[in-house]
Amino acid sequence: MILENLSLILILIVIFFWFVRQIKANLFYLYLWQLKNYHIGRFNAHFETNAGKRIFGISFFVKLFFCLISLSFILSSVIYHFSYDRIQVLSGTIQLFAAISGLFVIIEGLYSVKSLAAKQAKKPEQTKKMMFLTSIVFLITLIFLIFIFKEFLLTSKIKTSDLLYIVFLFFAFDLLTIVMVSIVVVFFQPLTVYIRNQTLAKARKKIKSLNNLLVIGITGSYGKSSTKEFLKLILSEAFSVVSTIKNKNSEIGISECILRDVSEDHEIFICEMGAYNKGGIKLLCSIAQPKIGILTGIGNQHLSTFGSQKNIIKTKFELIDSLPNEGVAILNWDSEYIKNNLSRSNITVLKSSIDTGQDIWAEGVKNGESGMAFDACFKEGERIHIKAGIIGNHHLSNLLLCIATAKKIGMSSEEIANGCSRITLDISGMKIEKTEYGFSAINSSYSANETGVLSHLDHFESLMPPGKRIIVMPCIIELGSDAKRAHFEIGKKIAKTCDMAIITTKDYFKDIKKGAQSVRSDYDIVYIENPDKILEIIKEKAISGIVLFEGRSSSRLINTIFKK
Repeated sequence: MILENLSLILILIVIFFWFVRQIKANLFYLYLWQLKNYHIGRFNAHFETNAGKRIFGISFFVKLFFCLISLSFILSSVIYHFSYDRIQVLSGTIQLFAAISGLFVIIEGLYSVKSLAAKQAKKPEQTKKMMFLTSIVFLITLIFLIFIFKEFLLTSKIKTSDLLYIVFLFFAFDLLTIVMVSIVVVFFQPLTVYIRNQTLAKARKKIKSLNNLLVIGITGSYGKSSTKEFLKLILSEAFSVVSTIKNKNSEIGISECILRDVSEDHEIFICEMGAYNKGGIKLLCSIAQPKIGILTGIGNQHLSTFGSQKNIIKTKFELIDSLPNEGVAILNWDSEYIKNNLSRSNITVLKSSIDTGQDIWAEGVKNGESGMAFDACFKEGERIHIKAGIIGNHHLSNLLLCIATAKKIGMSSEEIANGCSRITLDISGMKIEKTEYGFSAINSSYSANETGVLSHLDHFESLMPPGKRIIVMPCIIELGSDAKRAHFEIGKKIAKTCDMAIITTKDYFKDIKKGAQSVRSDYDIVYIENPDKILEIIKEKAISGIVLFEGRSSSRLINTIFKK
């Protein structure tokens, strides 16, 4: 009786920890689909990264082993028609095998409990769509659990002969969780597409009804979000302005913003536009209907999902091609891909450049720890002295685009200068903060692209801390065939500007290291993923120095350093 009760308790413990493990796995794969904007190409691209490949690591093969062994026992029983209950030795072997596999489930479950309790597990943002998908996924998991334990739930007993089926189904379901979640996402895509199209139609109708609203579209391979934030601050000096929030730059994000935030009281709507395939920006333009289009720059970001640089260029220019004939295109003329691919001639085009000779440019640029000062010069001869909390040439390019826009829609020089003065280093992501660990830090961890990283490193080089300069960054993803070259160049720049580099992902670490050591053969560059070890190293080596956190570093590390 005692043994039966003990077995019952152990079975319940295994069931509990298996379910906890499934909670963590379900949430992660839903998070990944949401992170990749439910884009199959971007979702698949994740498994080309080192983090994606780790999903098929030791744990995966241990589960596969348990699955195959249990399956081989089951097939043997079918082929040779023997009864496990009649063969005592085999019965004991089955129980031992089930016990070992149950112990593995408990160990993984304990790790999942720890991860969920410490809020380290990846979880999706609970939008209406995600709450629906989450409920379906968890309902399927619960039904599966009830199905395989229905006899146990009724009788509180499990036959030895059923243990193999339970072990097989447990691990088969675990291994196929990614497939199950993906099927749910894809299966309900027609429904979510229908709901999405209804939302898009409502947004289009609302925009058409706001006759006095000026819509400004912003796109590019990089700089979209910072340009949007800069422009919003500047235009707010003279107009009632609303913009898309955070990085909600997809068709549903833009449509929900229009329906929720845009009203008749607003004079200007600034719409950040992002896409991962041809036709994406054209779709967004059909919703927002911009009259001014800002193109921040074209590079190699998301090359793996677009397929070619040519597709990226065509997609970004969809904003310019969608403008009405009375529209205005404001372009970063320092971007070679923009300069060499502008074909439309029946709209007003304003060309912005850091150097002289275009419609707007910068002169007398002075950098400081609190930001940048320069004169914004116009082809017509006017000059506006600007002071703003920006750092780096890429932010200067973005700000010039905003100044050109503000001038075009009638703002005075004083209003523009006042608006620019409200831009802080917090907004541009290069604020230097003192930490309690004895070093200063810059949190530029929102995202990363090759142009931004190189520009930030330019500024990093100009800082003169008494201690070391250290960069902590992951490799950049979705660069496709250009990834090795880009990381080699970043490595060269890192070696010229930093005393040490800590790379937090493995994907292109070798290429960064090759680039760095092509400049300095003994350069101190390491690959470390563990945030606790990273903190230990920078606490030891960055005393009185400064650390640049570039790209999406560990949220736990960032929250610890910056006390979020």
